[in-house]
Amino acid sequence: MQGLYEFVRFDIKAFLSDKVLRSVSCGPLTDYQSKEVIGTRVGVVITEDNTAYRPTKSGSQVSNLYERMSVKVRGKDLTIAPGQVVELVAPVGVVYGERNNQLSITAEDVRVVQPQSGKA
Repeated sequence: MQGLYEFVRFDIKAFLSDKVLRSVSCGPLTDYQSKEVIGTRVGVVITEDNTAYRPTKSGSQVSNLYERMSVKVRGKDLTIAPGQVVELVAPVGVVYGERNNQLSITAEDVRVVQPQSGKA
């Protein structure tokens, strides 16, 4: 992913505020050691990225459009069909990796957002 360095503290709410997320997968979240199911892992993709990132040092534009992310939701058994617009409830993001370009996300819940009908 690109542009994560702009959110060093990591303010996940600011990072997600100008984005639309769609579900791509939904399955069990298992504990690494016990292999016990401890929640749900929801795969999402960014289908709109309207964040105003600063250009890179070389001047190229930054976007996370179509980047996939995995959201871990402990203690919930969720069923979300692929293609649904979703929002994360109380998300927490941690940036990691050699180049600080990886993002680990946990949330209390993932909710399906009902599409808004035509504006009057």
